[in-house]
Amino acid sequence: YMKAIITILLAIIAAAILIVFFTSPPGMKKDIAQPTAVMINNVLGTRTPLVKKYPARYALLIDRAEQGLDNTQCYALPNFMGQDYFYGYEDMNTYDTLAFPRDHKAQLDFQFGWYFWSGNFLDTNENEIDIVVVFFRRALYPPRIADKLGLSALQNQLVQTVVAVNYADLNLHVTGSNPIISGTSGEITYGIEPFVAQIGLNSAVSLEKERMFPMKIEVNDPVGELSIDLNLDESKPLLLQGDNGKEPSIFGLGTWYYSFPNIKTWGTVTYQGESRTITGKMWMDHQWLAGISPTGYPKNILVQAVMNIKEGLSGETPKSFGWDWSDVQFDDNTEVTFASPHSDKTADLKNMGDDPPDSVTRAIAGKYIDESGKGENITGTVTITRWMRSPRSHAWYPNGWLVKIPEKRLEFTMASTVDDQFIYSAASEIREGGVIVKGTKDGREISGYGFGEGVNYAGEEFALKENMALLGIEDNAANRQLLIATPPGNWLIIQSFVVLASPVAVVTLLVLGIILLVRKKNRQNGS
Repeated sequence: YMKAIITILLAIIAAAILIVFFTSPPGMKKDIAQPTAVMINNVLGTRTPLVKKYPARYALLIDRAEQGLDNTQCYALPNFMGQDYFYGYEDMNTYDTLAFPRDHKAQLDFQFGWYFWSGNFLDTNENEIDIVVVFFRRALYPPRIADKLGLSALQNQLVQTVVAVNYADLNLHVTGSNPIISGTSGEITYGIEPFVAQIGLNSAVSLEKERMFPMKIEVNDPVGELSIDLNLDESKPLLLQGDNGKEPSIFGLGTWYYSFPNIKTWGTVTYQGESRTITGKMWMDHQWLAGISPTGYPKNILVQAVMNIKEGLSGETPKSFGWDWSDVQFDDNTEVTFASPHSDKTADLKNMGDDPPDSVTRAIAGKYIDESGKGENITGTVTITRWMRSPRSHAWYPNGWLVKIPEKRLEFTMASTVDDQFIYSAASEIREGGVIVKGTKDGREISGYGFGEGVNYAGEEFALKENMALLGIEDNAANRQLLIATPPGNWLIIQSFVVLASPVAVVTLLVLGIILLVRKKNRQNGS
């Protein structure tokens, strides 16, 4: 029996080694010319153990890429890529802690990231105006493939500028033309010391070499008849979000994230020839992601095996994550930022239909920043009390909030400054806009302004249709079958069980070896 057991254990170990080190990827296509098609082909031909492969889907995407893609289509195409696409990007284990000014840089070898500024202002007539400016950056090709294609890290980027301005006195929501620019155009510049983010006609530039602030933000959008000229002066220290800047981080996947709260700001905003002088406060975020969109590869074979078994046996597919997020800047010189994650499978996310959903309460976590700029972790709840409907997806998004943070004896409502606060990025939509804040803290009245954000409320069907339409892929049953995510199959589940069993087999084999050696020694002593 002992020999049989040892044979089985050795077989499990050998099978695991074969799965991990000698798995053959699907065959690559020949005679491919377009760089994006070359990238997809290289991803298909990369050995990524225990990762579901999509040869038929990738063949469809390769054929589409060979026809030629514009910047917006290239930006959206990764939404149909699988876990194997993440292999080769930097992950959360690239460094242990954030360091500055190093990490003010654009982090070009990470899959996705952004610089974000939101601000609440008053014009000279005390009218409320809020502004959001975002530079969304995507490294289109995994760096190892970009290198093969002869692209520098900067040339490998696609960057979209997203801008929106809300005029409360006019109940007017203005969005920019939101151009997407390629790093190969020569129109993108990133730098530190001083910090520079120049995206076409739009820019954010530090005015001193060794400090992030003061800063100048300029937006010039002749297509949208919109221009913004802002001067920012730091008011509070840099705030590390989450756990020392990690929000979240597990097995190399997650986000690095820091903020600058309470930035005193002044300048002008001009729309269709009307210019207004404004003063107020801004909030700045810098965030970069490792394997969040699309789902990344954890680079831990045992974790991947557990994920495969869980999803395969339950029939689940990877979740598409979204969130509610807010920054609030109170009139007593304190601030709060919080978030509440959800996914397209969240049970209470019943936001499609002619009638708005009922109120829903969710847990939140975030930071409270005191007058001196010191941040501390907080938890509480947010109740979504009102909803607004997207004219594009017809999904309902939050439009009224009640926030409770018991540990700070803080409770407040948030109401949007204008009725429409949707912004659009490629094939996605986001609820993003200014809010008026009223409530109590320690029993006394408090007020302020902030921003309310809602992401991924439209669901899988909307995302599928929008991305297919954007890429020019016919919406039919055959293509949907290729493009809709499916759970791991039986063969992948079996492989995952084998790999998961291999460490146990190794330990058991060592124990049996020790037992056999002890028995042999005892027999020798007895003789």
